[in-house]
Amino acid sequence: MGFFHTAAQIFLTKVESSGMLWDADGRNLVFSGRFDHAVDDKGRVSIPARFREVLQRDGHDRLYITNFIYTTERCLALYPPNQWDELIGRIKQRGAFEPKLQTFETFLVGGAHEVQVDKAGRVLIPPRLREWAGLERDVTLSARNDHFQLWDRAVLARVLKAVEEQLKDPEFFEKLNL
Repeated sequence: MGFFHTAAQIFLTKVESSGMLWDADGRNLVFSGRFDHAVDDKGRVSIPARFREVLQRDGHDRLYITNFIYTTERCLALYPPNQWDELIGRIKQRGAFEPKLQTFETFLVGGAHEVQVDKAGRVLIPPRLREWAGLERDVTLSARNDHFQLWDRAVLARVLKAVEEQLKDPEFFEKLNL
């Protein structure tokens, strides 16, 4: 089953109750879905089965986790190594002396930790990042195509409510030009 989306052919390769696995141009598997989980007493969170499947298909057993800000809200971004390397490559191409790029690099790269996905499919969230993002127990992992984010569940609910309001504006989609 396939359909045309912008300039790329996207094929739905598998559907399960927990989300979808997309294959963009047959090259890269991407993440989709939103999943509620809990941070355990040791600061670990389980990676959703759908996300683990994508990681395993690409041969990844670790992630890069870093701080991120969406509008004014804090969350964590988790990147598979190939996507992290691609992001770092784009930063390097831009030049080391651009002040805005230096700010971004200091924030994103300086805050990053490489974390192992254990045999149970969990990652340990470094305490500094848990504190920075305000992560207590109830969290949501939310797909962002080539990576995913880890949110405090209540914060993401607030963000999604605001997004829903934006989506009610007919001009919103016109401005996207999709």
